[in-house]
Formats: sequence, structure tokens, C-alpha cells
Amino acid sequence: MNNMKNIQSVLFKVVLLCIFVMPASAQVEIDIGGAQVRGIPIAIVPFKTADGQPLEHQIHEIVAKDLNASGKFESIPTSDYLSFPSRDEEVRYKDWRLVNAEILVIGEVWALDAGKYEVQFRMYDVARQQEIGTGKRISNLNPRDLRTAAHVVSDTVYQSFLKRPGAYQSRIAYVSRTEIEYQRYRYRLMVADWDGYGATEIFASWKPLLSPSWSPNGKQIAFVGYASDGPIIQMVDLTTMQTKTIAGFKGVNSAPAWSPDGSKIAYSTSRHGSPDVYIYDVQSGQHERINSHYGIDTEPAWSPRGESLLFTSSRSGKPQIYSYSLLDKSVTRMTFEGDENANASFDFEGRNITLVHEGGKIVVMREEDGQMTLLTNSKYDESPSFSPNGDMVLYKTEQGYEPALMVASSDGRIRTRLEFVNGDVREPAWSSLRQ
Repeated sequence: MNNMKNIQSVLFKVVLLCIFVMPASAQVEIDIGGAQVRGIPIAIVPFKTADGQPLEHQIHEIVAKDLNASGKFESIPTSDYLSFPSRDEEVRYKDWRLVNAEILVIGEVWALDAGKYEVQFRMYDVARQQEIGTGKRISNLNPRDLRTAAHVVSDTVYQSFLKRPGAYQSRIAYVSRTEIEYQRYRYRLMVADWDGYGATEIFASWKPLLSPSWSPNGKQIAFVGYASDGPIIQMVDLTTMQTKTIAGFKGVNSAPAWSPDGSKIAYSTSRHGSPDVYIYDVQSGQHERINSHYGIDTEPAWSPRGESLLFTSSRSGKPQIYSYSLLDKSVTRMTFEGDENANASFDFEGRNITLVHEGGKIVVMREEDGQMTLLTNSKYDESPSFSPNGDMVLYKTEQGYEPALMVASSDGRIRTRLEFVNGDVREPAWSSLRQ
């Protein structure tokens, strides 16, 4: 089973669609401290409510979990706080220097008419003893929107102090499998907030679902489904929930990937023999074959500017990552370290590539020189996907002999389990920033 699992996670998901084997088990240790490098110490004071009543969603806790997961910040426990300000005039910088905070975030939640809320927050540079920007307001919120407001706070802090966009208002997709009766399964394509909260079923089938891929505007998801003749590529519109078949050719159709401008979808198909990479034009409906080789070519992924494609190929004997230039049609081998490398994709800047190394370890590789940073050390991790800002990687693993979705900081120091995602889950994919 392990050999079959390795094949699935590396090159041959397409072959195993018919049987959808269970992944092998491996216990993964979560590393929360790891190296000596620390994130920026940040204090996030519990947001004060006007009536003093606790809220269903505690904004300061959500913000702390958001920022900690990136590895760029390290939240200070509230038990260490010497004061609990909620307004500018209540801030005493000495209190925060004593607990070694470099950043302070305070706020209030106001109950408005008709069951609405307003969130107000402020950010401070403790060392410089100055407020960053001015007070922010998020208005007209329903109770269920308070989590979204917390993610807005997290993104604002991220942008303000790191000068990079946060990723906390983005979403993820994944596949959930439920055994309805003995060896009869229901597969569901799910969409949730980046941390797994609020999962919603988008599509369901009695046959396997694989490889969800977000459109850049977050309005469609392409994925691999299964028809009577075999695996096909479908697309679901998240507004209408209508689906259409993109590639239903005889043979195996797999691994869809949207272009950065949303006009095309690259995929792999064996319609002419061994799997090759094709490009589907969304507007015209035309399919273009971009390579032809006796080996297996699959798992295409676009460069950020859309001028090239990464893909996995067995043309050297074992799966490795190659790049295909759409400008001059040249092919370049990208990976040389290790016997097997697969399932690669770029970050949004095109500087780093995440991939599956040696059949089950997640790494981040620098594009310019191929240097790899190990994010996980399991034998069975799969389906890595960069966050929209490239600072985190989502992947599927096994924890306590059960499937789990994890997020690792891109330097490998921090690994966080998505606590709201449970059950037999797999095939995660991170969206672009929410439009």
C-alpha cells in the first residue's frame, strides 16, 4: 500500500482514481518552537465589549492564531499582561515594554441596532511609543461576521508591520470522504475560511474527487471528478453552483491548474496515449497540446506571470519537476536533489516553489538555485499549496493515525493543524486573496 500511496502522491493520482487508495499512516509532530529564530512579540488585548458580555468569537484569540501560524509573529499570553487597554488614552507603553512586546493591538466591539456590530481597533509600535496609522473601524457586521473582522485585523497588522499582504481573508478547498455504509463512500468538495472554519459543501459525488484548483478571482473551482468512462475535469461556479465538464476525453484527465489571469486551465490527459499537458481556453473552449513525450507528464502549475508551466514528468526515469516555456517552447529540468520530486507550484512572486520531495516530504525550493528547505519530515505528506502571500504552505498529513490538514510557515519553523477540519480529508488547495 505504501508503494501505491507514493505513486499517488507523486505522479499517478490519475491511475489510482478508480480505486482511491487510503493513505498510509504516519504520526507527525507539531513544531511550535523549533529554531532559535522568533517571530515579532505581539500583544493582542482582549477586545472590550460595550455591555461586557462575551462574544461567540473572541477576536483577540483568532488574531493571535492567525499571526502565530505565519511564524512572523509570536503572541504574548494574556496572562502576562499588566493592563488591558481598549482605548488610546489607556495605553501605557511601560506595561508593554516590561512584557517584551514590540507590537500592541487593542480594540472594542460595539453592539449596534438590528443585531449588528462594529469593531474598532488600534495598533502601536511599543519601542517607538507611537500608533501605527489611525484607528480602524469595521462596521455593519452580523454576529457570524466577527470572525471575518478578526481576519481583517490580522491582515491589517501583517501589512502594517511587514509591508506584505496578509492571507487571512483567503479561503481553502479540500475533499472530505465519508463512509456511508461498508466500503461505500461519499466524496464532498468543501470550501472554508483559511483556518478551516465555516466549511461549506460545494459539490458531492459517490465517486472520487481530486485536485481542486481555484480561479484567480475565487469564483470557480476546477477539479477532477469521475464519469462512467473514467476521470474527467469539471468546473463549479461558486455563485450558481452549476458545474460543467472541461475535459472528458477517453483516457485519464487530471490535475487542472488555472492561469494567473483566469483565462486558461492547464491539465494533463492521456487522450493520445501517455499523459501530456494541455491548455484549455476558458472563453473559446479550445484545447491545445503543449508537449508530447513517451513519459508521463502531469501536475502542471503556472508561473505568476503566466509565461511558463512547471510540471511533473517521468522522462528521466523517476518523477522530477520540469519547466515548459510558453515563449520559446523549451523544457528545463528544475529538480536534481533526491530521487523523486512532484506536485510543484510557485509562490505569488515566483521566487519559491513548494513540492513533494522523496515521495512524502514537503519542501520549499528557491527557484534561482534549487536550494531546498524542509518543511516536514514525514513520509506521507502531500498536496502542498502556498498561501496567497507565499508565507505559509497548506498540506495534507497524518496525525495520530488520522488524516489532517496542516499549515507550515514557509521557513519550516511553525506547523499548525487546522482544528476546524476533521474526518477523512485530503487534496487541500489555497485560494488567491479574496476578491
